[in-house]
Amino acid sequence: MQTSHVISDLILGLVGLFVFFRYLLKLPLMETVLWEAFVLSVTVAAFAGAGRFAGIPNAGLVSVFFQNMAATVGALGLAVVSWFKVWENDTLDNKIGWSVLALGFLIFCLPQVGIMPALISYIPVVCMILIAAAAIVALINGQKKLGIWLLAAVLFSALATYKDSFVTDPDNGIDAYHYLIAISLICFGMAAGRPSR
Repeated sequence: MQTSHVISDLILGLVGLFVFFRYLLKLPLMETVLWEAFVLSVTVAAFAGAGRFAGIPNAGLVSVFFQNMAATVGALGLAVVSWFKVWENDTLDNKIGWSVLALGFLIFCLPQVGIMPALISYIPVVCMILIAAAAIVALINGQKKLGIWLLAAVLFSALATYKDSFVTDPDNGIDAYHYLIAISLICFGMAAGRPSR
């Protein structure tokens, strides 16, 4: 049993649940679905990861499945809903929302069958850039709270993604990843649940 990893994964999972119930459930359905495509995928991956580090058989497979789901469907959902939040003229069109989810599932499935396996590593980076761009537009438009929270979320996600450049111990790197993603989830929740201005 790797106790520190179990604890950090459990904390990440609990933060994901907190963000979901505190910030996302009160949003219109399609917005909630797009935010939660990332938040709940990370949450399930974290709880399954805690099970893996605790020695539960097959929990690692569940964790990897939902990590890949977060990196594809979830990342695309975040990018689209972040831009929607910046524009915020009307309710998010269901056709757009479901199309984004369908595209995300397609991108998720392709590497699973051996087609373009590198997609899973590129999609999160592209989506982080898109979210950062949305944050900058929000700041330019005077949507300070939204812009700051989105930028903070991207910053902590990027730190988690590239943690190996500043955390040399692999064991500490796993825990750092979990804690940085937890902070990122809180920032995304604040962006989703707060007024834009």
